[in-house]
Amino acid sequence: MSEPRTPEQWIEQFRKEIADHHVMVYAKGEKHAAVCGFSHRVMEILDRAGTDYAVRNVLTDPVLLDTLCDFTNWPTTPQIFIGGEFVGGCDILSEMEESGELGKLLAKG
Repeated sequence: MSEPRTPEQWIEQFRKEIADHHVMVYAKGEKHAAVCGFSHRVMEILDRAGTDYAVRNVLTDPVLLDTLCDFTNWPTTPQIFIGGEFVGGCDILSEMEESGELGKLLAKG
């Protein structure tokens, strides 16, 4: 197992992942193997939308989750970025899906 990263290293990693992936999800668990209901719901929504997305498991390093929450100023996971912008969590993504806003945002990518 590799050494835990510093907050600065995680922030650099977040910026790279967010730039490299149109849709980036920071969740509890792996893609299609969520270990919490909210993370599972986010992946279901994105799968229904037919979009490609990447997932980072926030449980792999004890520094990761705290650093992510500080980075976004958002206290919970999952956290979703679309087109390089922080969108929010599960409730916001659900509302965006219901309103049709999510489809429009994903189409921009």
